[in-house]
Amino acid sequence: MSARNDIFAAIRKARHDGAAPATIISEAQACSQAMKRTLPPLDTSDLVGLFTARVSAEKVGATVERVAGLTDLPAAVGRYIAANALNTDFALQPDPRLEQLSWDNLRPGAPLRRDTALAVGLALGGIAETGSLIFHSGAEAPTLYGFLPLHHLVALDAQSLMPKLEDYAAFASGLPVPRNVNLVTGASGTTDIEGVLARGAHGPGNLHIVIFN
Repeated sequence: MSARNDIFAAIRKARHDGAAPATIISEAQACSQAMKRTLPPLDTSDLVGLFTARVSAEKVGATVERVAGLTDLPAAVGRYIAANALNTDFALQPDPRLEQLSWDNLRPGAPLRRDTALAVGLALGGIAETGSLIFHSGAEAPTLYGFLPLHHLVALDAQSLMPKLEDYAAFASGLPVPRNVNLVTGASGTTDIEGVLARGAHGPGNLHIVIFN
C-alpha cells in the first residue's frame, strides 16, 4: 500500500468513527499553540520602524518614504520621478482610492506594458518582521502591476502593517479567497549567475514604498 492510500484510509476510518471533526480541531489547535511557542521574540512597539529597517536593508534593496496621508502620494510620485529622471506618464493601479487623487501635472493614464518604466500601486498590507508587502489580485489590483514595470512605487497604509506572517494568515482567513496572492519583499534580484546580484530579473528592479497614516 502506498503512503497516499494509508493517509486516505486513516481519514475514512476517522470519519466512520464519527470523531474526526473534534479530533482534527483539537489537534490543529494544539499544533497552533506549539508553533506560537517556537516563534522568535519580536519588538512590535514600532511596526513602521521595524518594517522600514527590514525592507531598506542592502540585500532587500527597497527605498522608503513616510508621508502624512494618501493625499500626499502624488507629490511623493513627483519627487520619485524627478529623482530618477522618469517621464511624467505612468501606469496606475485601477484602485478608486488612487484614481480619485489629484495628480496635477502628472499623467497616470499610461497603459501597462512589458516596457513600462513606472507603475504606482497600493498594497493590501505589510509584514513588519520580514519587510514584505501583501498583494491580493482582483479587479482593482491586477497582478502584473507588480511585475512588469522597471520601477514599482507602492503606497502602504501604516495601519495595515502586521507584526508577523502568522498575523497575516489569521487576517487573510477572514477575507474572500483571491485568485492570486503575492508577498513581495524588496526589489527583484537574483544571484544565480556567478553569485553576482542582478536587479530586475523577475520583476521591478526598483521598489519605492510610500508609507502613509
